[in-house]
Amino acid sequence: MCLMGKNILILMCFMSLIACKREAVFELEGNSEQVLRERTVGLRYPTAPGRQYFLSTQADSSGHFLLTGEIIPGKAASLNFGYQHLPLYVEKEHYRVIKENDKYFVVSDRKESLQNRYVQYMRRIDSLDATYNRLSHGYDTIFDINRKAQLSDQMKREFALRNDQVISGIKEFAGTEIALNIINELMYLCEVDYRFFTKAMKALGDSIPEGDLKDKITEAYRQAQGRQLTGKAPVFRLPDVEGRMYTLEDFKGKYLLIDFWASWCAPCRAKNKELNKYYQELKDLGVNVVSVSLDNDRKKWVKAMEEDQVAWLQLVDLDGFEKSKVRADYKVSGVPTVYLIDPDGDVLITGPSLEEIKNAIK
Repeated sequence: MCLMGKNILILMCFMSLIACKREAVFELEGNSEQVLRERTVGLRYPTAPGRQYFLSTQADSSGHFLLTGEIIPGKAASLNFGYQHLPLYVEKEHYRVIKENDKYFVVSDRKESLQNRYVQYMRRIDSLDATYNRLSHGYDTIFDINRKAQLSDQMKREFALRNDQVISGIKEFAGTEIALNIINELMYLCEVDYRFFTKAMKALGDSIPEGDLKDKITEAYRQAQGRQLTGKAPVFRLPDVEGRMYTLEDFKGKYLLIDFWASWCAPCRAKNKELNKYYQELKDLGVNVVSVSLDNDRKKWVKAMEEDQVAWLQLVDLDGFEKSKVRADYKVSGVPTVYLIDPDGDVLITGPSLEEIKNAIK
């Protein structure tokens, strides 16, 4: 009896060790409410190739599926079925796919789960996106550049509200792969908006989960840093409207705000009106404001200046956006692009706000 008891105890310990090493099991069920052309339903990690699933199943003829198996908890993933791509934070729980209006979400049966909080965040972003999309509807069909500039300014404000909500979301989920996946889902924006990318990286905090997703995002940020204009501002030699030539040396010893724009760019025209509002304040602070037009049509450039009633120095590179050497030297990938340059000729800030300019000078 004693020997048998010892064997049972050893067996129980062995089974316990095996159980500890097993990964958690979860379940996910749903219905697409339509017949799927491709019945495979799968879970994939954000860094995995298109259809490389770590769990998959087949939906039935009505589009219903049940996905279950062993998982590594605490990982960001996406559920792919039909044309749907649904973000999911994987834990040892039971999940369901729900449909709200024309949107699908994955929710957990546990009310206070991180996934359900993630869904609340996505609903907030969807609401802000809907507002922005209503504003932008028909934007490309507007021919009046001034009307287009006004609408662009409204869209910019809505977009800023949306981005603020994104940063808040990253902070809310800092320390989890949800925060990383929020950035990953917006990589198309991060790669063209370095200031936003930097805010997002700072919002992650210090407790970033190790793994492929962290590696992907940190490498993307490193590459974005390499595309930024840093160090000494490149020299230039450009004419004003009367043909007088100006170079970077003309502004040595002074703060310089240099704004790249074009007459055909509605956000640039909105930026002109914004600069008009606080140009005198910048001037009083000792900041030289210089705009560099990347138009290749002099008449359109002059007309735009007259319409926008700009009061500061205007220079032009009539080689146009595509062929402009100064654009390439200043790493201008799109307009408007604005730099604050210090009295020694060093680039301080890209796209500075008035408050940031004041703080830099102080």
